[in-house]
Amino acid sequence: MESLSPAPRIVSLFCGPGGMDEGFQSAGFETWLAYDSAPHCVRTHRHNHERAKALQGDLAVVSPTEMATEWRKRSPGVPPLGIVGGPPCQAFSFANVHKRDSDDPRASLVDHYAQIIEGLSNEFAVGFFVFENVRGLLSDRHVHYLEEFESRVDDAGFTVTRHRLNALRFGVPQHRDRVFVVGVNRTLHGGVKFSPPLGDDRETPVSEVLDGLPPPTHYQRGLDRDSPDGWHPNHWCMAPKSRRFTDGSIVPGDSTSSRSFRALHPDRPSYTVAYGNREVHVHPSGTRRLSVYEAMRLQGFPHDYVLKGTLSEQFSMVSDAVAPPVAEALARAIADQLAYSQRCSPIVGSGGSS
Repeated sequence: MESLSPAPRIVSLFCGPGGMDEGFQSAGFETWLAYDSAPHCVRTHRHNHERAKALQGDLAVVSPTEMATEWRKRSPGVPPLGIVGGPPCQAFSFANVHKRDSDDPRASLVDHYAQIIEGLSNEFAVGFFVFENVRGLLSDRHVHYLEEFESRVDDAGFTVTRHRLNALRFGVPQHRDRVFVVGVNRTLHGGVKFSPPLGDDRETPVSEVLDGLPPPTHYQRGLDRDSPDGWHPNHWCMAPKSRRFTDGSIVPGDSTSSRSFRALHPDRPSYTVAYGNREVHVHPSGTRRLSVYEAMRLQGFPHDYVLKGTLSEQFSMVSDAVAPPVAEALARAIADQLAYSQRCSPIVGSGGSS
């Protein structure tokens, strides 16, 4: 008979490739149920977080009752301690200036997330939740979505706090400013009002995680990177074609350069990893764009983490992911402040293959 993990169990919504889950796992939590609508995200999550057996599903459709039924099948008698996740953020990005809110169904997923939190808490008395999104959600144009979300989960019995955390303060070699909302169940935890982790002022340069890596494989039609070969299956990039990669016109660290040819400075942190339309940052050498694996390093993923899917899907996943070190710091703060620390011990060897 399988022995059950003593680690506190959580639900992961809009799980993506599992950056949030990886951080919470490092802090001693374990995901037992995960959902995402994208097949490549589900395959990636299943590969790296085998226990969760992530499910593909539209969270605007999947009901809290269905989730509760699935949870009870997987974890009979042991309720989820928390819920973590972040609805797709593109609808709220500062770069998304051409699309009206009413035309983008992703915006409504914030309200669906609140409904799920409320429903699962009614079923299980969930102790906490974490909501993550881009800072564009704080803009005048979008903040009403956040305020409505906070009001709804407050009515559902959670003490809600809102925080902005920059990954740079948590050892990640990247400027990445994100919004986190944490809710603490008032019935279970009384007057606890969550205080965020502070991090430190040390800035990690990109050279600390990029130096010494072997050259990446260049993408070519028909190249299958879905199975590990060579050094790392995600260490591949677009083959450089523009003459700018050879004429010396690319200056590392020049923030005035066009977004398409913005090169990283080796002695500074990276710009935000957010690669829409294949606008991938240029390697500090100036001779090519970053590989997927190098972008993962800038996000703080461990070496043994593997993303599944096409080159474009992999860049999309690493761009949308929560930086695992930030999630870990947040999870440790939650464990300490809600007195879960004695139940949280780092999980070893919980990964698997698809």
